Amino acid sequence: MKRWLIPLAAICALLLAGEWFARSVLGLGDPPLSITHPRIEYLYAPNQDVRRFGKRFLVNDYSMRSAPLAARKGADERRVLVFGDSVVNGGNLTDHQDLATTRLAHDLLPFAGGNKVVVGNVSAGSWGPGNWLAYSQTYGFFEADVVVLVASSHDVTDNPTFAPLDPNTHPTKKPLLALTEGLTRYLPRYLPAFLRGGGGSMSEGKQEPTGQDRARGLADLRAFLLAARASGAAVVLVQWPERDEVAAGVPADGFADLTELASETGVRNVVAAPAVAAALAQGRALYRDKIHPNDEGQQVLADVLRRELSPLMSAERP
Repeated sequence: MKRWLIPLAAICALLLAGEWFARSVLGLGDPPLSITHPRIEYLYAPNQDVRRFGKRFLVNDYSMRSAPLAARKGADERRVLVFGDSVVNGGNLTDHQDLATTRLAHDLLPFAGGNKVVVGNVSAGSWGPGNWLAYSQTYGFFEADVVVLVASSHDVTDNPTFAPLDPNTHPTKKPLLALTEGLTRYLPRYLPAFLRGGGGSMSEGKQEPTGQDRARGLADLRAFLLAARASGAAVVLVQWPERDEVAAGVPADGFADLTELASETGVRNVVAAPAVAAALAQGRALYRDKIHPNDEGQQVLADVLRRELSPLMSAERP
């Protein structure tokens, strides 16, 4: 019996050390959780404040990646709602303070006429027109003075599927151990790429979109933009480019659809590509991959939003 005590103690110590390393150093074991929804498809579980990879991930009671927000706007408040997908959401690698929406709340203060500025971040990874529309139909626009949609060319055909949530991308429960999460969720994803000398990818495989996908997405997007306008808010569409679009100087399929739809619905259309190209020309690295902005990219997005929204802060909502 005694001869097994030392190996057993060593194994236990190794497991404890591995759990501490996975939780404290790698930031595993406490992922932000998602929930399914019969209309929205999925969204973040409300009221979360977790740390992930050393980054704070805050979700309010309306499943926004934002600080708590009251249902009714205060008399001394200017309110902005920013809808989007993983570009706006930032993901696990972006701290709450580094989000474009968090920065925007501070950046707009000088233009708000002494009012406080509240910015809500309504987003989740892989959301598209159907998700944005369903969220607005479920929760409304919270008396926002300005509604912003940050979309990319590919979002036109990104429709809800209501498929079961993948626990590797949208976990619905906490892992028992941080160590097991690292071994089962991340090691199989990144080890092969690491051994090949490349980086891991967080992108999800998508089937080639069809004409029906495009028609459905545009119909949902049109309904969303018209509903936002009907709420009395000023509405702005910001087109965030993929890295390859900026490099080639040619927009991808969907860009023209978004531009035309903004014109049809009377929504201001803002193309972020020139600002992105200018920042890249200065040697600034803006992307984590082909589409998602890093902290520098979030800053560029915040700058674009500040420039476009600052004139709207002094206007009274009808």
